[in-house]
Amino acid sequence: MMWRTASPFFIALLALAVLVPGAALADPTTEWTPGPNAVLDNTYTGYIDVPAMNANVPAGGFTVSGWFFDTTAEGWAGADDVQLWQGTMDGGGKMLARLNFAQSRPDVAAVVGNPSAAPSGFGSSVPANALAPGGQTLSVYAHTPFKGWWFRQVQVNVQAGTGAAPAPGTGSAGSGTTSGLPIVAIEKPKDGEAVLTKDNYDITGYALDRNASGSQGVAGSGVDRVQLYLGPREDGVYLGDAELGFSNATAVALYGGQFASSGWRLTFHPTNFHSNTYLINAYARSALSGKEDSAVRYFAIREK
Repeated sequence: MMWRTASPFFIALLALAVLVPGAALADPTTEWTPGPNAVLDNTYTGYIDVPAMNANVPAGGFTVSGWFFDTTAEGWAGADDVQLWQGTMDGGGKMLARLNFAQSRPDVAAVVGNPSAAPSGFGSSVPANALAPGGQTLSVYAHTPFKGWWFRQVQVNVQAGTGAAPAPGTGSAGSGTTSGLPIVAIEKPKDGEAVLTKDNYDITGYALDRNASGSQGVAGSGVDRVQLYLGPREDGVYLGDAELGFSNATAVALYGGQFASSGWRLTFHPTNFHSNTYLINAYARSALSGKEDSAVRYFAIREK
């Protein structure tokens, strides 16, 4: 039998799995695969940490989490949307959830030796009874500006008649596996959109906490604050607190009619900034738990 020497990076990842809780590798033998509208080279690394390959999972819901990093990205991890599908996007599959992403993973940044990989985590819960009992294929899709969708897969065995699995308690802070996190999404600007300086511009999205009752948070959304920054909060430019309570059809389609008014909006003044590419970070706070989660969007400002 012939043996192939493992790369230093793969050895480092295996060491990380032993030394750092929450950094397990579900399937290190596969790579990110081109999906819809995928173009150019595969410059991606990252894994589905939870669940493990061929794991038994409860029909009552379970957590999916991991990390994704574009090795060519500078100042961010490179994904502007991450989704979980049963099967595949272009093969008759079903979308199960939009995963919380751009979560803090300092363990990943340490292993790859690049601080841009720190916000590379993703994670969320699969809704109860979303999958039939038996073997199922889950696909995590990461969207990258200008290069389309790329995905990895993990096979699981759904156990009939079992309740929800508790979220892992060993993940890094903000990894998307901690209970009480809200959901937040940026809808405008679109991926890679050029915002012109000639007019003010409305940044929009939605934010909600799926555990909210009809009276919690603004308009029953379960969220009481959304703050926007250019760049990360730690060293970015504060744009302001968004107005809450706007109608949002996407939130209704994904999470139900209770969240019909979970939309948010902030009027942005692009004339205050130089022509360049930027990242918008939106931080939503749950009115139930007080915890925050964030979304990120890559866009450009161009002179009129």
